[in-house]
Order: sequence, then C-alpha cells, then structure tokens
Amino acid sequence: MNQDRKKRPSLEDVAEAAGVSRATVARALSGKGYVDKQKREVIENAAKQLGYRTSAIARALRTQRSRSIGVLVADITNPIFPQIVKGIDDVLSAEGHIIFLCNTDENTAKQFKLASSLIDRNVDGLILVSQNLESEGFRNLLAGGPPCIYVNRRPLEGEYDYVGSDNEQAIEFLVEHLVGLGHRQIGFIAGSANSSTARERREFYHRALERRGITMEDNFVFQGDYTIEGGRRAFVEMMQRGPALTAVMASNDFSALGFIDAAQAFGLTVPGDISVTGFDDTAGVNSFMKYPLPIKGLTTIYQSKREIGIHAANMMLRRLDGSAGTAPQVAIVPTNLRARDTTGEVRLVRKKSAVQRQN
Repeated sequence: MNQDRKKRPSLEDVAEAAGVSRATVARALSGKGYVDKQKREVIENAAKQLGYRTSAIARALRTQRSRSIGVLVADITNPIFPQIVKGIDDVLSAEGHIIFLCNTDENTAKQFKLASSLIDRNVDGLILVSQNLESEGFRNLLAGGPPCIYVNRRPLEGEYDYVGSDNEQAIEFLVEHLVGLGHRQIGFIAGSANSSTARERREFYHRALERRGITMEDNFVFQGDYTIEGGRRAFVEMMQRGPALTAVMASNDFSALGFIDAAQAFGLTVPGDISVTGFDDTAGVNSFMKYPLPIKGLTTIYQSKREIGIHAANMMLRRLDGSAGTAPQVAIVPTNLRARDTTGEVRLVRKKSAVQRQN
C-alpha cells in the first residue's frame, strides 16, 4: 500500500478550514437547506483549495440516484453502434450523467451477467441497443430493474419506450427503386430470427411486393443473421434452390456484402447479373471484408444512427424526471435511399449454378 498517497479531504476538513460546522458544509455543498451567501462562498473556496470532491456513492445513497446509465450494445465492432452511443453520450453527459458501455457480443449469458451487474451498481436506467429479448429470465430481470429504453429491437409483447428506424418506409424505398429498374423477381435475406427489427423488415418486404401485384415465392426468402458469412450462405442457398432472381434485398449491409462476395467469386457480376441492396449505410463496412470488393458503393438505406441515440437519451431523461408520464414513448426515425452501384436495370440472363453441378 502506498503510504505517501495524500488522504482525500473530508467534510470535516472543509468545516475546519472554513470555521463552520460539518452540517453547515453539507448544506452548502449539497444545495439543500439555507446557508448565508457569504458563508457559502467561504465554504466553497475552502472546498476548492482543499480539493474536496463529493462522494458519488454517498450522493447516490442520499438521493437514490447514481447519475449513471447502463448502455448495452450487441457488437461494439459493428460500425452502426458507435454513432448511436455517441448520440446517447452527447445528451446524457451534457446533463451530468455518465454512461457504462457494455458489449454483449449477441451472447445471452453475457447479456444477463452485464445487465445484472449494472443493476447491482444502481444505474438510474438501461438503454438496450439491439439486444436479444427472447429469454424470459432476461425479461424478468429487466422488469424488476430501472427504466429501460429499447433501441432497434423491442419485446414482441407489451408496450415499451422504443427508438428505431422507419423500417416500413425503408423497405418501400428499396422495393420502389428495384421495381423502377424493372425487377420483379426480388429475393430477401432476412435478419436474425430473434430480432423484432428483422421480423418487421421481412413483413414489410412481403407487403411491399403484394401492393405492387408481385408474386413472392417462399424460396425467395433466405434466413440470414446480419453477418457477412450469413450473406455468403444465402447466395449458396439461392443457387441450390434455383429461383431466377434478378435482385436481392438484404436486411443489413454485412449480409449484402457477403452475398456480393460469394456471387463475384462464383463469376456473377453485380449489378450486371443480379442487383443487391443493403440496409444501414454503414460507413467503412467494406473494410470488414477479407478481400476488398470491387464495388464503388452499395445501394442501401441511410438511417441517422446519432439521431437514434439522441432520441434514446432524451427518452431516458424524461423517464427519470417524470415528465414522460405513464404512456410508452416511441420515436420512429425517418430513412433515406442511397442508390449507388450495386443496382441496375434488370437482366434476364442467369449463369447455370456451379453449386448444382457439384451436387
């Protein structure tokens, strides 16, 4: 133990330096109770000269507030999450709150452990960014904890404070874009099965095609998991099934790039042989590929990640100060289409499947 380390100044030290009682110092520094203006200035100067800092733990015990918020993200390496966290932190830090950022790695056991730890540390609230909400144990944990704001994913039952992109608008943009290029055989790479957002995007894909009188076959949909490998598997599955698709919509950019990678390795051109769209407009997503793709830009959906974070943080502040009331707060953030180089006019020529030949 370092015996030379300077002892942290206490309330008693400030009281002695200012020539007042400990109780007077406590009232002056907490802002609770009357203290003469001149005496308050003397106390504040003494505290400053001594380097006195209020104890966050003691303040939390006194006020029942820690002024800290737990933020759980699904995968810190995914480029969409830093901007969401940036928006959250910008708002909360300006109001004197700190955040505890935790990466759950889409692992339910780790997710439960981290959330439990945050609750044990008396955080004032939790912001859950793209978390797996299927576990009953996790839902029960949250039900007994502080206020929660759900971002991108929400429980399938009940009403909750939630922030997410306008998935219906986004899918409409993508389908309208592809149909305008002449595509009618449009496939879809779904997201993770346990994601409410993935379910929404898949359902809106069905509806958008139906509204345009386009037949959607069951073998047009491929189960993905929001990963590059999942996109590659979707391409192999498409070639095995054999539907004559001219375009494929992926639930996120990673799935789209994995699909494109596999298609190009097979010898197809994008968009010459098949058009592909993503979702998220993830900056720098191409750097996640083992081999950089010869693509200038992915046609995708832009969503303001920072704005999503700002909405989530403001929801939390309203929930904490009581101004939110009892009704659920919901913010649906508009999206925009970014039409780039992976979509083009329909071509009806498809190469014969090497995968089928191998099988």
